[in-house]
Amino acid sequence: MASKLRFHPDVVNDLADAIAWYDERSPGLGDRFRAAVNDRFDAIEANPQRFGFAFEDFRFARVFRFPYVVIFRSEESVTHIDGVFHTATDPAKWRRRMEP
Repeated sequence: MASKLRFHPDVVNDLADAIAWYDERSPGLGDRFRAAVNDRFDAIEANPQRFGFAFEDFRFARVFRFPYVVIFRSEESVTHIDGVFHTATDPAKWRRRMEP
């Protein structure tokens, strides 16, 4: 069952920083990263329950070909995208963002 996506305000910065970093390395690489992340957003929206749990009720989706994960939590009709993080990021950073 498809679920509507809602984004944490910091997701914009997560993506902008990563895209800029990749574009500095190679022209167009940031666009490929953005497309890979958008693919994950589409898959999450289509079926959020297919992804494993990161901790508590937060799930994660690995971004293909890049060392990033999308962290999210799903409710009945809404899926909250809480962050797009490099896999080497300290998990404490994820958890601080998810605190109420």
